[in-house]
Amino acid sequence: MFNEKNMFVEYIFTMGDGNILNFKINYVRPRPDIIDNAEYPAWTELGFKQCSNCPLDTADYSHCPVAIDAKEIILGFREILSCSTTDVRVITAEREYFKHCDAQTGLRALIGLVMATSACPILSQMRGMAHYHLPFASIDEIVFRSASSYLLSQYYIHQDGGMADLELNGLKKYYKEVLTLNYDFLQRIRAASEADSNLDVLSTLFSISSLLSVSIEQHLKKLKPLFSDISPQISPPHLSC
Repeated sequence: MFNEKNMFVEYIFTMGDGNILNFKINYVRPRPDIIDNAEYPAWTELGFKQCSNCPLDTADYSHCPVAIDAKEIILGFREILSCSTTDVRVITAEREYFKHCDAQTGLRALIGLVMATSACPILSQMRGMAHYHLPFASIDEIVFRSASSYLLSQYYIHQDGGMADLELNGLKKYYKEVLTLNYDFLQRIRAASEADSNLDVLSTLFSISSLLSVSIEQHLKKLKPLFSDISPQISPPHLSC
């Protein structure tokens, strides 16, 4: 059985002024449904600007799962401008990534991972893709990974006797849900941000989900030549030890 208990990704930001921010994101982050309000700021409470499509009830859950997971990150970047330069090192069990970029680019990758591995009933649907996290992904890479991950889930549904969605209708609908969530979550983050990094990140995520919710088919057409221009006459290469 797939075990995610000890899986983690570590992000290390070395800012231009020498300041270092380190975040270790465990894939499993168990927390009680009801948390003492004294442990977290008011903007993390579920009822604080709750997402309009959130299925959680404030009677059963005291805090927003994404907000409590992202709290340390948001506070850490609260006074950092999105244009600030940084060296970002990302460490996984299999490999490491490095990018010299602006704070917004690194923070977007980190926040995206945290959101997808949170206990949010909507965002946790991306958990499978998050296990194969790709920092700093381009829009084409996001489309490729999203569509591939979704189609794999449909394969499993088919294997279990269900009806597979090969038209990606469920994926398009899902990104509309994410679009709503990102917009509403942005209002929550406004209360926690003093500089613009966090706001820029959520605005970018909002733009990406908006783009994918209305034009994912256009992006898939761009990728089609990679899979349709392969000549069937070409024999597979001979492999030898």
